[in-house]
Amino acid sequence: MDTYTIEASAGAGGRISPTGAVKVTRGNAQGFTITPDSGYLVQEVEVDGVSVGAVESYLYYNITAPHTISATFVSGP
Repeated sequence: MDTYTIEASAGAGGRISPTGAVKVTRGNAQGFTITPDSGYLVQEVEVDGVSVGAVESYLYYNITAPHTISATFVSGP
């Protein structure tokens, strides 16, 4: 079976789970959870270089190619 890699990363102020090089079998789905640290908010999540907004989760479905996901955070109330 073909497998693809999703590169997941997060900047300072939070985390993305799972993180790093996530291997996924062709046609499967993979979800990610974006969690800001205390005192931070999700500023932006980019999927394959395109902003999907300040979301706290993202789901890839029917994976047929490699992807990237990254999260940035900002100090909040």
